[in-house]
Formats: sequence, structure tokens, C-alpha cells
Amino acid sequence: MDGKLVYNTLEGIIDETNFPTYAGFKNTGLERAESLRKDLEWFKEQGYEIPEPMAPGKTYSEYIKDLAENDPQALICHFYNIYFAHSAGGQMIGTKVSEKILDDKELEFYKWDGQLSQLLQIVRQKLNKVAECWTREEKNHCLEETEKSFKFSGEILRLILS
Repeated sequence: MDGKLVYNTLEGIIDETNFPTYAGFKNTGLERAESLRKDLEWFKEQGYEIPEPMAPGKTYSEYIKDLAENDPQALICHFYNIYFAHSAGGQMIGTKVSEKILDDKELEFYKWDGQLSQLLQIVRQKLNKVAECWTREEKNHCLEETEKSFKFSGEILRLILS
């Protein structure tokens, strides 16, 4: 649920924005909130209780909202890390989880409309185009935000392990 909250927040910001930097990232094909909703519904149908989001997801969601209003370079860093990390490493993790505990059920989270590599390449090109307009300081600021992105994502991942 924490991951879903973060995806809902990020995708809501992108979908509802008039800010040109963010508007270019609407409907990229990488969106995961709807896929997560379907997967959670499936788990519920299997008899699992779906918890409410916890502090790590809520905190990250609020942080992303603040960045959207005040720090576009930092938000773009989180956008990149959330989508690219989960798509690249996520497929491998999803396959292992499916094999080990889900009787080979393929979760919606790991399905994309189209070739994932193509979707990632298109978004990567858009990201590079946005960053071309940034100053060196803005580019550095974006890169420096990576540590926070990993920290927030790691806190959510640790919920799974607890």
C-alpha cells in the first residue's frame, strides 16, 4: 500500500499539472498505480487483508508533493528513480516472487503495454531533453537528490521484510 500511495501521488501530480516540465511525462506507459490497484484487489480476493499505508509511504508521498511545488529538479530525480529502478530490477524480483510464493501468477505490476525497453528509452529521451535546459547547479541538485530517493524507497522496501 505504501508503494501504491507513492505511485498515486506521483502520477496524480503528473496527470493534473499544467507545469510544462511535468506535463511531458503524462501517459508514458510506465505508470504503475492502476496495476498495483489490480494486484491488491487480487490479493484481497485471495483472502489477504490489505493494510492502510504506513509512515514510510505517507512521508514519501508528502515529500513528493512538496517537491512538485517547490523543487522540479528534485522531483524529476524521484520520478526517474521510482520508475526506472522498479521496472529494471522489479521484473527480476517479480519473477522470483511469482515462482516462489504465487504459483507462477504474474502480477499486473510487472506487465506493460508495449516493450518495456522502448518505453524506458522514450522516457529517458524526454528526461534528457528536460535536463538540457537546466544549469549545471540544477543538474547537480537533481543528482544529489538520488540519495533521498533511495532512502525513501528503501524504507518502503523494508516494510515488506518486516
